[in-house]
Formats: sequence, structure tokens, C-alpha cells
Amino acid sequence: MATSSFDEMMVIDTPEKARNLEAAFWEAEKRGPLKLDHIGIEEELREGEEFIKNNPNWLKEAVAKARKWAEQNGVEIEDISY
Repeated sequence: MATSSFDEMMVIDTPEKARNLEAAFWEAEKRGPLKLDHIGIEEELREGEEFIKNNPNWLKEAVAKARKWAEQNGVEIEDISY
């Protein structure tokens, strides 16, 4: 699923899409290589575990907010089970 949507997204079939891709490329060139030295994986995992422990209903709350937003904006989504 993700691969097919990525493949569809990467179809460059208009001049505007080509310009956008070129602009994104040059912005990335200016930024240089992605540096993730400041991220500590163990710390991220520990914080994630603590968040889940302190917020056991976070997923249900997020789904409820998404459903409310969809209803308010007229977006139809399939039933989400959790």
C-alpha cells in the first residue's frame, strides 16, 4: 500500500510537479546531509514507554479526535476498530 501510493506520488507528469521536485532537490542540497547525532534512541524509547504508561487511552482519544474532525469537515472514513 505505502509503496504504491509513493509510486503514484512520484509520477512527474506536469511541468509544475517537475519544478516542485527540482526545488525540493536544491533545498536538500543546500541543507546538506541529514544529521541525527542529537537523537538518542534509548532515550526516545524510554520517553515513548513513559508516555504510553502515563497515557493509556491515547490511541482511543486520537481516534475519537480524528472521527470528530472528519465529521466536522465532511470527510468520510471507514469504520476504525481498536
